[in-house]
Amino acid sequence: MNQLDPQQLFVRIAQDIPQELRQHLFVTGSLAAAYHYKARLGGQGINTKDADLVVHPAGDTNSCGEMTTRLRGNGWQNTSECYPRQTAEPETDLRAIRLFPPGSREYFIEFLNIPQKDQGEAKLWIPIELNDGWYGLPSFRFLGIASMDRLTSDVGLEYARPSMMALANLLSHPEVGTVRIESGEMRGVLRSAKDLGRVIALARLEGRDGTAAWINEWRRAMEECFPAKQGELLSRLGSGLEELLSDENALKDAWKTTDVGLLNGLDVTAQMLKATGDRLLDDVIRPLRDT
Repeated sequence: MNQLDPQQLFVRIAQDIPQELRQHLFVTGSLAAAYHYKARLGGQGINTKDADLVVHPAGDTNSCGEMTTRLRGNGWQNTSECYPRQTAEPETDLRAIRLFPPGSREYFIEFLNIPQKDQGEAKLWIPIELNDGWYGLPSFRFLGIASMDRLTSDVGLEYARPSMMALANLLSHPEVGTVRIESGEMRGVLRSAKDLGRVIALARLEGRDGTAAWINEWRRAMEECFPAKQGELLSRLGSGLEELLSDENALKDAWKTTDVGLLNGLDVTAQMLKATGDRLLDDVIRPLRDT
């Protein structure tokens, strides 16, 4: 991974992507979180190489295709993992659109899709045809929550609100499961531990007083995004986090990802991480689940 300054990377992205294309995008993931908490991180860089950009509105493959064509015409290049398929099926074989900016390999962008409200699958691939073949736009079921109440950076780029990213990650992992990351420096780490670890990291950076406001924000998000399913989803909210906090190995995986990620350089131990997770459960998740 590369350690990058989140504020400088926002500036880079704003400079590299034409302004008229940015209206269809917002930043999410670790980069968005590191930018939001840049003051609390004290100028600490973040270990990342990718910038997750969400295309909106839901299913906007036309805008995504136009953006990709425009960017590649401006010198952006596919990463080694981004290559076309000759057919749209099977959709699971399609490759995500990942692009390096002109003349640099310091970071890359990846396009994600806002799901339709009735998406039931955890992840879908939306086929998108470009001039060299077929690619895929990954659509995660709960990513739509991250589009709510977006914030605007100093350079005009929109980014996901931390509380909404935390809720999306919680909902995505009602159990720890067995799926592990298959490549990169985090190879072998539980996928759920990475995402649930980020939930705890966000809560720690937000602070206990700040997370108190998450109850009402999360309740409103559930009502708006999942009006017919909110009762069912709320009934198991945080179950994966509870499981992770009671599993020493899973907690160790979560600590590993946060220690090289959002909490890098802050000397947060696994036990400190557990304490923050326990507080989030007591202060926010269980009260919301029990209403």
